[in-house]
Amino acid sequence: MAKTIPLASHEVRWFFEGKVNQHESLKRWFEMIAPVQKSPGVGPPVWKGRFEDQPDVYLLVPGSDDMGIKWREGALQIKGRVSSLGMQVFCGRHQGEVERWTKWSYANTPAAYQRLFMTGETGLVTGSVRKTRALRKVRLDTFTGQAQEVDAETSVDRGLGFELTDLEVAGKAYCSLAFEAFPDDSAMEAAFTKIVEAFVDGLTAFDLTAAHSQSYPAFLGSVIVV
Repeated sequence: MAKTIPLASHEVRWFFEGKVNQHESLKRWFEMIAPVQKSPGVGPPVWKGRFEDQPDVYLLVPGSDDMGIKWREGALQIKGRVSSLGMQVFCGRHQGEVERWTKWSYANTPAAYQRLFMTGETGLVTGSVRKTRALRKVRLDTFTGQAQEVDAETSVDRGLGFELTDLEVAGKAYCSLAFEAFPDDSAMEAAFTKIVEAFVDGLTAFDLTAAHSQSYPAFLGSVIVV
C-alpha cells in the first residue's frame, strides 16, 4: 500500500436535512459571497458528483465520533480527531464545533481490505454516502497571512477549503457545509477564525447553530442505525 503524508486539518462542519436546493438562501450565499480577493480566472463554484457511481463507504465504529474510516475509489482513508476546541461563536451569531483532525490515505490497497466495507460480508456496520459537492479554495500566504481565493483544482501548501455538499445516506437527503484549513500548525487557529468569519459574516438569512454542528462520524452515527 502506498501511504501519503498525514494531513493535519483545522475544521468546522454543519449538517442539515434536505438537499442544498431546499436551502435556497444558504446556496445563494455560498455561490455569491466574495470576502477575499479572487485570483484571475476564478469563476463560480462548480458542482461535481464524482462519487455518484462510486460512493464513499464508511466503516462505523459504534459509539465513536472521533474516528472516520472510509473506502474511496480504491483507497483506504483513516481520519482521527486530535482534539476538540469546543463550540465557537463566529461573528457573534453563528456557532460551530471546531476540531483538529489528522488523515492518513493508503492508495493501491489490496482488494481484500475492501471486503470490510461490504455490507453483509463481515457483520460490520457500514454506510454508503453519495456526494455532489461544490468546493471553493482560499490560499493563505505563509508569511503575510494574506488570503486569496484560487481555483478549486489549484494545489496549495497552506489554505482553506470551503465546501457545500449534497449527501444521500440510507436513502435520505442531507447537505453539509464545511470549512477545512491545512496544515494545522500553531498559526492556523487565528487564521482559520479570521477566514471563516469573513465568509459567514455575509450569511444573514440562515443560522449556523450548535445543534447542527458535528463531525462526520457523529453525523453518520446519528442517521445510520448501528
